[in-house]
Amino acid sequence: MKKIIALSTVISLFLLFTSCNFGGKGAEDLDTSDFRVESALQMYQISIPKYMKKAEDLNADASMQFQNIFKETYLAIIDEDKTDFVDVFKELGQYDDGQSIAGNYRNVQMDYFTEGMNMLSDATPKKVTINGLDAEQVAFTARVPEVDYDIYYIITFIEGRENVYMVMEWTLAEYEEKYKTTFLQMIDTFTEI
Repeated sequence: MKKIIALSTVISLFLLFTSCNFGGKGAEDLDTSDFRVESALQMYQISIPKYMKKAEDLNADASMQFQNIFKETYLAIIDEDKTDFVDVFKELGQYDDGQSIAGNYRNVQMDYFTEGMNMLSDATPKKVTINGLDAEQVAFTARVPEVDYDIYYIITFIEGRENVYMVMEWTLAEYEEKYKTTFLQMIDTFTEI
């Protein structure tokens, strides 16, 4: 009897962990029913996988933060007043009139964000449109000081009507293929309210 109970316990634990798919490397396959809409400051909204929970300590400047520490998936969104951003960086002589506002925002934020990082892949920006809004997106892998793992990032810089946004999504580099599509699904739902 004890052998049957022990065997059924082992099988139950095996099924539990394999059905949760922790650490699996295959691409995650989510549809719209696997997401929920979240909004911040009555300014914007984005669809988040239901498995992600609110966070408060990912980035002190973020107006929205979500994470799942078991899946190693993270999201943080920073927003800034567009006019203030342009005015300050023009005054500092660091604004490039030959680039879009999203491109200038990307330059400033990427310089600050990647300072001290060991870039392991190219962070070439690409121009995208997110629900009618001009944006630039970069995807790269980097090593952060005092972290023993390579991190994969997708960062999207969006020019809104009155604000600019930096949408940061990241996971362990070994999970890039697993969560890349989910990250892109999330950013494609970003809309201003």
